Amino acid sequence: MKCLSPSVRLRLSLLVTLALGTALSPGCGRKTRVESGSRDGVLHIAIRGEPPDLDPDTNIDWDTSHVLNALFEGLVRLSNDGHAVLPGAADRWEVSADGLIYTFHIRPDARWSNGAALTSDDFVFSFRRAFDPMLACEESSFGFAIAGAEAYAEGRAKDPSTLGLDAPDAHTFVIRLATPAPYFLSLLGTGTLFLPVNRASLERFGGVHQRGAAWTREGNLVCNGPFVLTRWAQNQVIEVRRNPLYWDAANVRLAGVNFYPAEDFSAQERGYRAGEFHVTTAFPIYKASAYETEKPSVLHMSPILRTEFLTFNVAITPFTDARVRQALSLAVDRDRLASAVYHSFAEPAHALVRPGTGGYTPPASPSCRFDPDAARRLLAEAGYPGGHGFPVVELMLVGNDSHTISTGEVLQATWQSVLGIGTSLLPTEAKVYFDAERTKHYHVILDIWISPWDDPSSTFQIAQSGNPNNDSGWSDSGFDRAYHNAEIALDPKARARAFDVQEARLAAGVPYAPIFFTNQPQLVHPAVRG
Repeated sequence: MKCLSPSVRLRLSLLVTLALGTALSPGCGRKTRVESGSRDGVLHIAIRGEPPDLDPDTNIDWDTSHVLNALFEGLVRLSNDGHAVLPGAADRWEVSADGLIYTFHIRPDARWSNGAALTSDDFVFSFRRAFDPMLACEESSFGFAIAGAEAYAEGRAKDPSTLGLDAPDAHTFVIRLATPAPYFLSLLGTGTLFLPVNRASLERFGGVHQRGAAWTREGNLVCNGPFVLTRWAQNQVIEVRRNPLYWDAANVRLAGVNFYPAEDFSAQERGYRAGEFHVTTAFPIYKASAYETEKPSVLHMSPILRTEFLTFNVAITPFTDARVRQALSLAVDRDRLASAVYHSFAEPAHALVRPGTGGYTPPASPSCRFDPDAARRLLAEAGYPGGHGFPVVELMLVGNDSHTISTGEVLQATWQSVLGIGTSLLPTEAKVYFDAERTKHYHVILDIWISPWDDPSSTFQIAQSGNPNNDSGWSDSGFDRAYHNAEIALDPKARARAFDVQEARLAAGVPYAPIFFTNQPQLVHPAVRG
């Protein structure tokens, strides 16, 4: 998922009485948001941008998922350790011996926020919508293990009833897979794609096949999660409050959550110090040393399956030539770049998949080594000796936070000094960035992918031919065969061999050039637990 996340659960214990330092207390007795929120049970969170809407099926942004997971609940959810699968809207389930049939039992007391019963038909509708080619969900590929899903999403099958989805009664939802997927339950508990949406509400506001329809707005949104949407002031705040009809409302400790769009990382940190936010979702790396020395308890490091990499638009000259892409990758000293830009919050990436993902450790990619001589030779072979005749590279960056800009500046200097290539940096607002990525209006992107489930397939899908998340446009039959072999294999060793082939094909084609594996630093007020 782009810039996202494993799901963040909002069942947090909140201390009522706080001993705040004077640095967080403004004069004249005025209480900060944090003080008032701690008293009233309202959590204040800074997120990295204004959501385009609150549609789970079209969301590809990490920060928006925080809001969506407060409003909606899927069949299952993940525990705080990110591994154990817990009941959600379904209170239990069974899996067939061959791993192909999943039967979920919807809670009899599950309700929509408008009081209507949540039924298995709601999940059939929601899952079908996620794969509907008219809506064109970028993340529909997450569920391609479901029988018929890929053919329907790609328009090769026209009838949604061909999907492996069934509702034999109001409280039983059956999913049939095309191939065994050992990660499937975990997949259902992460991201936002398989959150249920209310059919009547979507039909009323014309949102079944339309992005940005009014059903996600304040006063219209019908949800089934622990909170309901009560206020959305554009570019200011999204307020959600406890849903009294949620099946587990008695155990929702918070009265509400307020989400504040703040793309600037430094602004989030300043807001935290001023008592505006309990939690930030971003942190300016240049302040790491100060916090590690003076306030280590509030700086939290969340391990995350996230890779930062360069995405090349392989349909645009000169990036159509794999030698050019290899040259740009080989010119980068990842070890030095990680240390200079990310302090202790990143490791150099020498493969696309982060080591340990699903128990798999990839071999180091030959295209990820630092080899200036090989980079210059390849560029010359491609017809650009010393960079002569090479167009200025437009490097698109999402946002303008300090470490993103610093990464861009180092790449700019590196390609100039090693290859003689000029680079123009294009810091871009998140909404514009995602649109340019989807429509392929870019040269090179400093990109981020966060694995939506703990398995290498969740990362490798971005290189699969025709996959909605393949933003490079690259296609390689050898890679696709290996991807398929990994999906159908039951033996872990056979899957690992298929993963090795995928990494090797990526190293040869370089549609993506891995740069960092990054963790998630954020500031968390001592009042917040869980």
